Amino acid sequence: MLAFAELDHPRAVDPLNAEWVTVVLLAVFVLLAMTNLSSPRKWRLLAQAMFRMRLGRQALREEVDLQDRTLIGLLLAAAGVIALFTWQATTHTSAIQVPAYLVLLPVVAGVVFAQGLVLRMVSGLLQMDHGLDEFLYTGLLLFILLGVVLLPLTVIVAYHVEWRSGALVIGAVAVGLLLLYRWVRGAWIGVGEGVPLRYIFLYLCTAEILPVLLVLKAYRHPITPLLNP
Repeated sequence: MLAFAELDHPRAVDPLNAEWVTVVLLAVFVLLAMTNLSSPRKWRLLAQAMFRMRLGRQALREEVDLQDRTLIGLLLAAAGVIALFTWQATTHTSAIQVPAYLVLLPVVAGVVFAQGLVLRMVSGLLQMDHGLDEFLYTGLLLFILLGVVLLPLTVIVAYHVEWRSGALVIGAVAVGLLLLYRWVRGAWIGVGEGVPLRYIFLYLCTAEILPVLLVLKAYRHPITPLLNP
């Protein structure tokens, strides 16, 4: 009788704990485990990125290398987690038409790449560093740190329905706080390198804060004809 009842009333499918979500999370844990085995010092570097306003040139030279496979692995893991959390949040709230995860993942990676490209362009135009390399690399470390912070929250969202809303709120707060910390830290580095405050303010407003405000506006007030053709 129970089997016939289940056929009459099929169990609702929860997209937030689909099988592919488990695959993504397992891949992230594998990347983190490989990093822990091959380069455990990266965790100390992440701790420094969180609790020290300046990393120091020696740490940047010795431990932050964009050709380092462990650093690339951590960046990929962070992009995977952040894209997954974004997908979970948009799917749960249904404020906008939810794009596929495989669309969000390159978007998140593209944002990080674009920020690095802008910093490189500014450095090339000014023909000087003025802490831009340090801001770029510490920004990458904060990006990885955000992925680590969001990882347990994505697991909770996927497999604990009763805690889902709270985990999404905590994740959104964490994203906001780390973004604010990134901007404060960028201003701190710029001032420490002797950059005028007006230049720091101009860069942060145009290249950092304005894009975030545009994303929030698009999220809160979606353009219906574009989202639902």
